[in-house]
Amino acid sequence: MIRMQDIADMAGVSRTTVSNVLNGKTKRVSQETIDKIRKILQENEYEPNIGSMILTGKGSRIIGFVMGYENVHGYSSTMDPFIGELMAAIWQEAEEQGYYVMLIGGSAEKKVVEIASKWNVEGLILIGYSEERYRSLCKKLNQKAVLVDTYTIKEEFDYQNVGIDDYDGGYQVGRYLKRMGYPDAIFIAEETRIKVNEAEKRLDSDRPFHGLCNEYRWNGFKKAMEEDGDFCSIRRLVVVNGKWEIRKRQYQQLIPTFLKVGALFMGSDYNAIELINFLHDNGIKVPEQVSIVGFDDCMYAEYIRPRLTTVHQSVAKKGQTAMRRLIRMINGEILTEMYVKEPVKLVIRDSVRKRTGI
Repeated sequence: MIRMQDIADMAGVSRTTVSNVLNGKTKRVSQETIDKIRKILQENEYEPNIGSMILTGKGSRIIGFVMGYENVHGYSSTMDPFIGELMAAIWQEAEEQGYYVMLIGGSAEKKVVEIASKWNVEGLILIGYSEERYRSLCKKLNQKAVLVDTYTIKEEFDYQNVGIDDYDGGYQVGRYLKRMGYPDAIFIAEETRIKVNEAEKRLDSDRPFHGLCNEYRWNGFKKAMEEDGDFCSIRRLVVVNGKWEIRKRQYQQLIPTFLKVGALFMGSDYNAIELINFLHDNGIKVPEQVSIVGFDDCMYAEYIRPRLTTVHQSVAKKGQTAMRRLIRMINGEILTEMYVKEPVKLVIRDSVRKRTGI
């Protein structure tokens, strides 16, 4: 097995320089030397002794990917297409930069602290965390972290967050559906169980919490629907249960409403595809009788028939950006831009039909 000293001899540098490159401490190492060492490492398939690095307290090259919720849509969160694509992007970027990714269930804060400390992880990427939960975790674990899709009721972020322009996504959908002849279209959001503080909890006191991402999407949707002086009632925000069996009963009761308004904006592609199949099973045609728009543009959006009109977000870029920013922080760089907000765009396919004769 090749040793670190062997790598140093091949590169014509000291063992300390090789160690610095392996541990990301490259401020005083030229890019030419870094590239030379990395090439030799790759060619010789060098694998650092992670156990030794952990025991000595040196950089473990391990990144913790923390899932703040265990279930989504009534199933394990790892089964969700969005989560799968995000994890794949983080994993790939980590591998390219010489890091390892450890999946950590984050529903129990104590467990996150215990695992991150035991394995000497160098940083965390957190998804499904409210600002309050993140603050609580920080008090117990002094660790570099980047959050994904965390929302704040404040105007400014003072922690690293990578997200998207949910408001603009909702606005684009609202404007499109209104133009297609659906001024009474409704927005359907699935209830979520992420723990949040009271200020983040609801749109109003009479409605169950449905996630701040959906609140932004709803506000953009509502803005577009009201641009010509029309009124978009809060009643056009429908919150459905997180469990499929209950959700299915709710859909059954809502069929007359679906047929009346003619168009639905779903909070995710998963819910949109689920509803297309449900309507098909109940003899209702999409888009002939009900038009549907999703959100995410997951890989299945083009496989479903009709092909799904949806809001595209680059989930892969989101994961890649989160990983790259975390590594920069681990290497000692101070990032002044706290919130990276990626743009979104409406992708028009076949699940919406223009309504005439209104």
